[in-house]
Amino acid sequence: MLEQIKTIQDLKKLSLKQLPQLCAEIREKLIADVSQSGGHLASNLGVVELTVALHYVFDEEDKIVWDVGHQSYVHKILTSRGENFSTLRKKDGISGFPDTDEDARDSFNTGHAGTAISAALGLAKARDALKQNHNVIAVVGDGSMTCGMTYEALNNVKDTRMLIVLNDNNMSISQNVGSATLNMSKLRVGKYDRNKERLKKFLLKVPLLGKPTYKFLRWCKRRAKLGYVRNSYFDNFDLKYIGIIDGNEVKDLVYYFAKIKNNVIKPTLMHIVTKKGKGYLPAEEDPESYHAVCKAGTQDGILESAAVVGDTLCRLFEQREDLAAVCAAMSKATGLCALEKNFSSRLFDVGIAEEHAVTFAAGLAKGGVHPFVAIYSSFLQRSYDQILHDVALQNLPVTFLLDRSGFVGEDGKTHQGLFDLSYLSQIPNMSVWTPSTYKQLTEMMESSLLRNGPVAIRYAKHLLHDDRGFDGKWNTVCAVENPKLCLLAVGARLCAVAQRLAKHFQSIAVVEVTSVKPLDVELLEKIAERKIPVLTLEENVLAGGFGQSILRYFAANGDDVKVFSMGVDDVFVKHATVEEQMSEFGMDFAGISARISEILLNC
Repeated sequence: MLEQIKTIQDLKKLSLKQLPQLCAEIREKLIADVSQSGGHLASNLGVVELTVALHYVFDEEDKIVWDVGHQSYVHKILTSRGENFSTLRKKDGISGFPDTDEDARDSFNTGHAGTAISAALGLAKARDALKQNHNVIAVVGDGSMTCGMTYEALNNVKDTRMLIVLNDNNMSISQNVGSATLNMSKLRVGKYDRNKERLKKFLLKVPLLGKPTYKFLRWCKRRAKLGYVRNSYFDNFDLKYIGIIDGNEVKDLVYYFAKIKNNVIKPTLMHIVTKKGKGYLPAEEDPESYHAVCKAGTQDGILESAAVVGDTLCRLFEQREDLAAVCAAMSKATGLCALEKNFSSRLFDVGIAEEHAVTFAAGLAKGGVHPFVAIYSSFLQRSYDQILHDVALQNLPVTFLLDRSGFVGEDGKTHQGLFDLSYLSQIPNMSVWTPSTYKQLTEMMESSLLRNGPVAIRYAKHLLHDDRGFDGKWNTVCAVENPKLCLLAVGARLCAVAQRLAKHFQSIAVVEVTSVKPLDVELLEKIAERKIPVLTLEENVLAGGFGQSILRYFAANGDDVKVFSMGVDDVFVKHATVEEQMSEFGMDFAGISARISEILLNC
């Protein structure tokens, strides 16, 4: 059946009875294709019925905004991208997140949580201003109910004709935390679901009258949910509340969406409950591990750096009672779950609330506790003001652990860790350290406890196993007596490439940059004395990055040193493998080799 669905119009030609079979086929395709390409599996398995029902009922001109967007795979399959779905997350293939450049029916680019209601509200207000009449739907996971931006948007939705679908599966990436999700739990727990199933089984066994009675009671229940059920949690935002509805029953969803479609006269919230990983037993039993899966033939290695972080923190926590760890809904992915067994009282998962995480950590530091804040590089961008205003301005001792820095590969534009060197290095009082080896990562975490100020330790999920440590100075890993060029390499991947290049070009020296801020002034002075040309290498945008810091240093000191820089141009980097991304920007062996040859020729 799925093979015949080329467009949304093909979907609408199906009968209601055919939709469960279509959902089953979509699940099979998701499991088969995502297992090969890698990507977000459990979250997409959970929204199959929801996505089918939305497109079955609503029109193509209607706007659907997917919060986070990692659960939009079914939407992509149904909107003419099913035939190319095997290219998911591959270079020049289908993005793993909504992308308006890819298809206009991806109504808004999303990759971080908590943005959908704000974006949908803007789309709805624009529709009204232009006197248009399409529907606007925001699909929001309950994990986003821990995000402050969600409540900022709810505070402004009054009197706006829009639909919010709350997809409640009690998960973000890790298990949901906090009072907001506890309130969600209170709405869905109790004897209702169990008693409903008992009544259904009993009635369907009654000859003749059982089935009609069940259908009548279900009709009554649906009418009650559409018109009479209230919920004070959402009433406070002046939202019409409809729920709770089984989000994995496609026929029920079609019924409610059809009733709602032309009757939304105020902001309406439809509360559905789905099962993350639905239809695939391993994902149902362990939705956190199957939230994102690696492509076939590879090992994720996702916890390699995180495991070192976790082990180091456990050792430090044993030695000192004035330490704490903070994360934003990703304790396992950042390595902090290692603390759960023996140090759970000092581990704080605040949910998808990066701004709060940072200011909360600032409060801990002001109170005498040294916090380690573990957040992915791209997600830490969300808390820039809190880093600057609440931490750095007061010069508080907070250690930021920035996992997934540099090129991140298949997650693409919304997740690249290519801006942290720029946005962090500009902040007064902030130190920015960049380990290449696991030993350096460990020693940097230890050294950060000795500093009376904020430190950001920036690393990719894979580092080098070399035995080089950290003492605050850069390491000359390939020394040459009279070098014609000095490579200053930031990060594990570029340091490894630079060492290979040193074997090819015997006239170049290679320096491993372990601290982007402060700079190793002593080593730079030696370079200036000998007027050695410099080539900086960084997995970061060139604007405001490490290369510009080096250029600015030599210019400010009046040094006649030629500085060349390689990094990312003024663009957003699309999804591909890390190797393909490095090649695209000339930062692989071949690209850097060509640049070195050019520099040596002209110098």
